[in-house]
Amino acid sequence: MHSSEKTAFRTGETRIVTVSGTNRDMGRQLGEECRPGIGEALDLVASEASRIAPLDQARERALAYLPSILQDAPHLADELEGLAESAGIPMADALLLQLRFEAVGFDGRGGDGCSSLAVRGTDGHMVTGQNVDTVEDHVRLGLVVRMVPANGPSILMYTYYPGMIGYLGFNSHGVSVFGNALLSPGWRIGFPRYLVCRLALEQRSARAAEARIRALRRASTINLLLTDGTGDIRDLEQTVDRVETIEPEGDRLFHTNHYLCDALKADERLLAILPDSEARYEAGRKLLDDIDATGDLVAAAKDVLRDHHNYPSSICRHRAKVSEYDGDQWMTVASLVAEPSAGRLHVCFGPPCQGRYRTFAMTPAA
Repeated sequence: MHSSEKTAFRTGETRIVTVSGTNRDMGRQLGEECRPGIGEALDLVASEASRIAPLDQARERALAYLPSILQDAPHLADELEGLAESAGIPMADALLLQLRFEAVGFDGRGGDGCSSLAVRGTDGHMVTGQNVDTVEDHVRLGLVVRMVPANGPSILMYTYYPGMIGYLGFNSHGVSVFGNALLSPGWRIGFPRYLVCRLALEQRSARAAEARIRALRRASTINLLLTDGTGDIRDLEQTVDRVETIEPEGDRLFHTNHYLCDALKADERLLAILPDSEARYEAGRKLLDDIDATGDLVAAAKDVLRDHHNYPSSICRHRAKVSEYDGDQWMTVASLVAEPSAGRLHVCFGPPCQGRYRTFAMTPAA
């Protein structure tokens, strides 16, 4: 697909790209700014997908998702067309960049973990975020994207490789979106999970995001932890056909990679593959319970995400075998802490016990 020579993608050393205008404009700008990294990302996705099917079949399958995108979010199809044009790649590849989870999934060789949290201070200040656990290459390829669309809220989000147009972060209305892999039966051609995240990031409230998500014919499964500027915390555990809401325990919520809602536990398939999810959940829930809601919530959230209780089955994940699952050799490739009301996203590229968090602003410094 692309040269196998690695170019160590960087957007300068800033790790952030700003795009603005119409959706097609934003796609073109992202493709132009990130062209070298997009090539590397496609190599990585193609390599993972090839374990399941040849690349031409993966591309053909990627195109099968386009009608769902055109039906429910035609503006995102426009954005992907702009991305493909400026990056010099076919539309199938632009789609494949959004479909890594559906293309690779949990086939016994690939997948993702992740631990997410939200905590509301006594003054109403909301802090939310997560560790992103996946394959090591994404440490190098991780990027922050600042979107300033002609219509709708501005978005500040992390993507684990260039070319993704939807993942984790918050918008200028104060809505934050973080999430975790879940697995239940029935995956199908439909609306992809990373674009579900993007649609949630376009909404004015957590409840509006929930309504948008419920209306989709979703392709795969995910847990989304949503917050907004009113102090609402909503966790949506999803199968392809159902959405169940988990309410926070007081002013905080923690989630990992298995269903917590009783109504969906019969559909649970990931816990048998990733038994460390329970250990991470119990450790994170206790650590979150111990946070002083009157204190420095950003520092407290970072401490939770650095935690090594039950190592190697820990919230801060390192390459170590924790199950019989062939694909569990991933690590924490990014740790994210968001302050939506302050317009700040703190990102550590790599395990947070080893690196420092960098702060990215919704509004660039003058």
